[in-house]
Amino acid sequence: MLFLLKVFLRAMRLGWTLARWTVGTLLLIAAFLFLANLLLFPTYRHLPSRALAAESPACADAQSPGWDVLAATNNDEWSAVDQNRISVRKLTCSIQHHRIPESGTSKSIEYDLAFIEFQEDGKPYALRRECEPQGNCVAERGVPVRRQSKGQLEALVDHLKTKTSNYVIVFIHGWRHDASIGDSDVANLRMYAAHAARFISDRAAVDGSYSDMRVTAVYVGWRGARTDENWLTRTLPGGVWLGTASAILTLFDRKPVSEAVAPSALSALRTIEHTLSLDAYSEFPRKQKNKMIVFGHSLGGNMLMTALGDDLVKKVVLHDGGSYMQPVLGDLVVLINPASEASKWTAIQRALWRRLALINGERRRGEAYEASQLFFRDDQRPIFVSVTAARNWPPGGRQQLDCSSGDRVQNTENAVVQQLADYDWATHDMFPAFKGDLRPLADRIELWGTQFDPNDECVQRRRSLSESLLHPARTAAVVLSEVVRVLPFMQTDPEQTQTIGNLDPPRSPRGNLRSYGATMKPFGTTHEMRASDKQSQLTKRKISEKPPTREIPLKYSEVSGPEATCPVALGWLSRARAEKIKEEAAADGKAGKHYATGWDTYDLKPSETAFEGFPALRFIHGFDIGGISPPTRANDPFWNVRAFDTALAEHDGYMLTSFICSMNQLVLDDVTRISP
Repeated sequence: MLFLLKVFLRAMRLGWTLARWTVGTLLLIAAFLFLANLLLFPTYRHLPSRALAAESPACADAQSPGWDVLAATNNDEWSAVDQNRISVRKLTCSIQHHRIPESGTSKSIEYDLAFIEFQEDGKPYALRRECEPQGNCVAERGVPVRRQSKGQLEALVDHLKTKTSNYVIVFIHGWRHDASIGDSDVANLRMYAAHAARFISDRAAVDGSYSDMRVTAVYVGWRGARTDENWLTRTLPGGVWLGTASAILTLFDRKPVSEAVAPSALSALRTIEHTLSLDAYSEFPRKQKNKMIVFGHSLGGNMLMTALGDDLVKKVVLHDGGSYMQPVLGDLVVLINPASEASKWTAIQRALWRRLALINGERRRGEAYEASQLFFRDDQRPIFVSVTAARNWPPGGRQQLDCSSGDRVQNTENAVVQQLADYDWATHDMFPAFKGDLRPLADRIELWGTQFDPNDECVQRRRSLSESLLHPARTAAVVLSEVVRVLPFMQTDPEQTQTIGNLDPPRSPRGNLRSYGATMKPFGTTHEMRASDKQSQLTKRKISEKPPTREIPLKYSEVSGPEATCPVALGWLSRARAEKIKEEAAADGKAGKHYATGWDTYDLKPSETAFEGFPALRFIHGFDIGGISPPTRANDPFWNVRAFDTALAEHDGYMLTSFICSMNQLVLDDVTRISP
């Protein structure tokens, strides 16, 4: 007995020594990376990346005739520079014109690209103009320039005023990005702009109202990258891994910067909106000569949510029931995998909750429930959409009742039940950890440890000691997840730690996946989105039977080809709601009021009108085979969409043509039929 005690104490001392060395080593590595960010490879803090004025000699051809060099290098700026196709100085022009030649024709896809950059406190940058070394010049990044009396925003406004009809695409980037040469988010915006120009070109061929419309993409830049990962990748072997490891520690201070920049960014966007004459009230949405869509990705989504949160709550509070709710900014705002607390979204939903009767447990009069269904018009279009690559399917994960009932509904699109899929781990796992909640991270570790379990996913049992010894890595992962899950002093409020698209309404304890019980806390996600294709809609083939072919993002030069088509889809939202009402009436078997709850674009029928087509993706009000009734009314203009990885994958997987098309269809096409 004494011998065993000595062995135990010796093992404890050894474990304590190893723990001290491990923790000390990790702290030293963290300290090195932190100091390296500050001293060895930081990004510029006080200098813009794309502020060269159009009057500069380097920008003489930046607008006319424009550049097609990136089409030959697959949208890679550094490749174009390395091949001497273009100079770095030209790429710093504040406003640029780009072209993608169409193979075999003299035509090309054309669009303009403009930059608006902000310092960390939200102050704008002045434009620069090249000048001779003598005189009033200063050297910035080795180039003699003279600062101008106007900024990038003023240059953009002057540019937009020269166009008869504008389609403006705004993109606000997120963490680990800025407006520097070679940044991947700048390249992504060029892809979005090229797609939009292609979509408009196709529409102009059949509708003259699009013939004069020109695309201007606006890149809102801020110092989301404190580590110069572009330089590391180009300069050092293994620079990608070093840059990633170094950048991890910067999330703590980049999120507050995104919120500090938010008021200035919104002011700039309001100026663009005013220039396009989109800020005037109109009783019904009418044909505008100008249109504007605003995207915010990751911390860029947080910036938009922070900037517009109060405006959105105010719109709900002041809304006249039965009237059309006007857009909050431009024509549509889209958040892509927003790294923003769910509480910023639930604040809007709670404002609606306080005004409407939403669940039977409120014990309100029947007229109150009917009024809540009519609070938004049948022809209301979405004005604010958040889309997140979800992990759990169904929402919130499975219950034991789903298995015991024999309802083994298989999700063939997104393998997310008991294995790791292409979900957005940055907002699902890392963001809560940053906020002090390690439980989602523990779930991921446990999933990794059990994903190869040969047993049925619905069978839960304790493994024997011999089984555990046969699978040490799996056992260690499960044990580690249990330790991480119960660490003290964690933040446990899900609305503060989970992001907008990862907070799902809790399910009712009754029934299974096909029993749509009402949720008693209707806050969080509201819709689902997944891949679709026109043929499957025509034949009424359900996705659960056979998923569509996995889509591959196009190359930059392929945007002019047939793969980048985006059909006109007039009235699809009105038609989907109407089909659901017909279905409800037929199932009810009697006359009564129906409100299109749970509409699904897979219910759409082929139309005799050629342009009443289908959306590029499948949209569902509520959740398909999810066991939860839709937490919002059918006409709600605020969509919090759970996306499957066939539509939006991982944190940066927003480059599928179907996703780009479906978002632009919401603005370019009249998706509802406006009634007088």
